[in-house]
Amino acid sequence: MFKPVAKKLLLLAVITVLGVNAFILGKVWLNRSLVVAELTLSERELDMPYHWGMAKEDSSLRLNLAWTTPWLTSSEDDWQYLSRQQQRILRLQQPQFASFRFGSCTDGYQRQQRSGWVLLEFNGQSYQDYLKQAEQHYAVIQQRLAAEAAAELNAGMAQDRLQAAAKRRQEQQQRAEEQWRVAREEATRLFVIDAAADRNLLQQTLAKHSGPTAGQLLLVPADIQLSYTWCQDDKTAKQPEVMVNRLAVESLYVAKPYAQHLPRDANRQHKIRFQAQLRYGRYAEPWLSALTLSGTEP
Repeated sequence: MFKPVAKKLLLLAVITVLGVNAFILGKVWLNRSLVVAELTLSERELDMPYHWGMAKEDSSLRLNLAWTTPWLTSSEDDWQYLSRQQQRILRLQQPQFASFRFGSCTDGYQRQQRSGWVLLEFNGQSYQDYLKQAEQHYAVIQQRLAAEAAAELNAGMAQDRLQAAAKRRQEQQQRAEEQWRVAREEATRLFVIDAAADRNLLQQTLAKHSGPTAGQLLLVPADIQLSYTWCQDDKTAKQPEVMVNRLAVESLYVAKPYAQHLPRDANRQHKIRFQAQLRYGRYAEPWLSALTLSGTEP
């Protein structure tokens, strides 16, 4: 028999667990009671975990949102890094930057993190600009390789050196072609294009974006940090910059009925193609409402 105190503690624990679950489920229901935006994304914007399918006893699956920010530079030297779309630095207008009320750089930029909002753009002008930069980079590589080949022939290089140079150019050509293909077919089309602590400031930006190149736009919460380059003492004029550390929600649970559409590919030999309906609710929190398999690519 339980002692009275033990019974009370057990009852309190049960009530606490039920209360927490009720609160969480209630918030989920309220969030999903109003759909404010719906995006049709694919494997380009939703990353499957590398280990998916390797542990047969684990049938759970979460997809991570793959996003980037507009490029601050398109120089050839930076392309190897930027072509992987790992950009997180975002330049802001002064009102948006000031809304975060960052402290002095003497406090360290690492500790200058604030909660705020970002403006997401899907398949809009930012992605078109990225494609244009990728195409220009590809064209520059072609022109440079052709010029190098002509110069080597005119210089009367030995046959073995010509062959070695030709092999090197072929490898560079293949890398350039692969980067251009990835930009067209695999790169994420989801961009963070603005940020502010005050949601109303982004509403103004949202209102200015319209027309056929605007894409789909929505506001979501995120964690914003002061950019390390902003605090560099190089005495040059700078435009305010921040680093978008993470979106408030960027890992999505895939329900078992949807996960079953995705074949387990332990060897990762094929690119799994799929489409997913992503809905954002009342509190700007996303969930998957549908997922269909498009096929696989060797």
